[in-house]
Amino acid sequence: MPLVRLKTSLVCSSILFFSFVTVQTCLAQPVSQNTQAAEIVRIGVVQLEDPYFYLDSFGPTMAFLRQKHPEIVFESEEIPMDIPTAELSRKNFDFLISPSGFYAAHSFSAGLRQIVTRKPDSSRDPSYSVGSLFVVRNNFEGESLASLKGKRAVAYESNSLAGWLSAIAEIIKEGFDHNQFFSSVVFTNYGTPSPINYLLSGRADVAILPTCEYERFLLSRNTVPDDFKVIGSKESSLSCQTSTALYPDVVFSSFPSAKPELVRLITVSLLTNPSGMIKASWSIANDFLAVNRLFQTLNIGPYAKQEISLLSLYERFKREIFLAILLLAGMLFHILRVNQLVLKRTSELRMAIAQRDAVAQVARSRLKRLNYIEKKGMVSQLSSIIAHELKQPLSSVSNYSAGLIKYLSKTGSNDDNLREGLSEIHRGIKKAASIVDKVRSYSKYGAYGTVGIVSLSEITEKALSSIEAYVAGNSPITCKLEGSTFIEADPLELELLVFNVLKNALEAIEPMGKEGRIFCKVFSSQHRVVLQVDDNGPKIKKEKLESMRKALQESIKAEGLGLGLTIILGISEKYDGAVEFEQREPQGIRVTVSFQKRE
Repeated sequence: MPLVRLKTSLVCSSILFFSFVTVQTCLAQPVSQNTQAAEIVRIGVVQLEDPYFYLDSFGPTMAFLRQKHPEIVFESEEIPMDIPTAELSRKNFDFLISPSGFYAAHSFSAGLRQIVTRKPDSSRDPSYSVGSLFVVRNNFEGESLASLKGKRAVAYESNSLAGWLSAIAEIIKEGFDHNQFFSSVVFTNYGTPSPINYLLSGRADVAILPTCEYERFLLSRNTVPDDFKVIGSKESSLSCQTSTALYPDVVFSSFPSAKPELVRLITVSLLTNPSGMIKASWSIANDFLAVNRLFQTLNIGPYAKQEISLLSLYERFKREIFLAILLLAGMLFHILRVNQLVLKRTSELRMAIAQRDAVAQVARSRLKRLNYIEKKGMVSQLSSIIAHELKQPLSSVSNYSAGLIKYLSKTGSNDDNLREGLSEIHRGIKKAASIVDKVRSYSKYGAYGTVGIVSLSEITEKALSSIEAYVAGNSPITCKLEGSTFIEADPLELELLVFNVLKNALEAIEPMGKEGRIFCKVFSSQHRVVLQVDDNGPKIKKEKLESMRKALQESIKAEGLGLGLTIILGISEKYDGAVEFEQREPQGIRVTVSFQKRE
């Protein structure tokens, strides 16, 4: 006589499970008396034939949740294993309790996300908890899986991952056709007699059991293990024997409609459940790939072959078909109007050509100004470097010549040639020093240099306007400029600094083509005003980055002169600024220039 399915809405007719059904019926009733104020949480439960699941896990879990959260009304509803995804989504469940196979089949289409997974005490890893075991009588001839070909088999369920589907996957893995492997297969659906009794009575040659069912039978019946033999036993992390690969057990998952705080609350409660479940606990499985591979091997679940017909194609792609019809109608409408649009577009094209010529004229004038600014900056920096380096040795020579003249006067030497030679050297050194001073004054831009309070954002806008002359087509530069970015500097030198930073970034992204991007930002902190320029150019070597940081006369490009970095560093140091170079991930450079903030 088959065992009655353990549902909360049915009256149990079996004395063996009478107490359990009573518990289930009680669990189905709301705990809170004020149901209007309480939050209602709906939990779907996939219908299983396995009575141990309801007795050992589902009932104790629901009892624990209701006791732990009396402010929540938990409502459960049992659903069939073959429910379509669309109907499952219309149920408006918050959570779902299902076998791992059902979860894997519907996780993507229904948006399910694992909260916890049941971990039997026999398992050390919840990702590898259940499988199948091939059991035969001890007088069976054969030790391998191949010896079972053509035999009579018995199992619990045809759609159960543990006890049948994993066994079929193992048969396919060994290279056999699972449809013709056994001569006959009987499914008991957890009725009587059980698969073991089928085997003992001689009505079956092999019993295909869920993992740990064999050990449970031996323990409960005090049966001698020597009466049976296991075929294809594998080493695993289970404390029970298995003949197949292992998979996750029952999964407690959430739907996308569940509130995040509710999901967190239920997750914490289940993971910290101190007791209640029998020989199992809730944990987290992180590997469901094996289940997907099994479905793909068996062509079931999301990999099931679907019948193709015009009606099924329409039902599947009706939205795309409707959009295609709309697109076709739009194309026809466009063709009817194309003659009228040609004249209009031609007129607009003439205007665009005139605008392009005007823009080109502006670009040429800007380019001329850019060349002047760049040349002025380069000459200024070189002049400053040369003047700085010559000033000290010229001063030393001048001091030595003056000292020698005083020494000759003090000693009363009458060597007129020596005295005249030293005087000429002293006059020449003074003349060279005056030339160096002129160069130093020129390096400060002469009349062009005017130091004052300027806005770095406004200067950056001018540099961006100038840099457009270097860009062919649309500019790859995007800038975000904040107000109150005042510093003390010469505006022309500051524009030259920003221009060189942006130009270096443009040259860095040249290998990227149209994919090259530059983002600049000007902002102020409590005491500093910062210019930050990011690019996505190719990754450079660490040594090259260190050279940039040390302000070496070295360019990133093989043909470069290395003056751009010198100009940037020279101008920033002149106004007590700081320059930083940073490698971005996965590629690109970030240049940060900061100055003292002024009101």
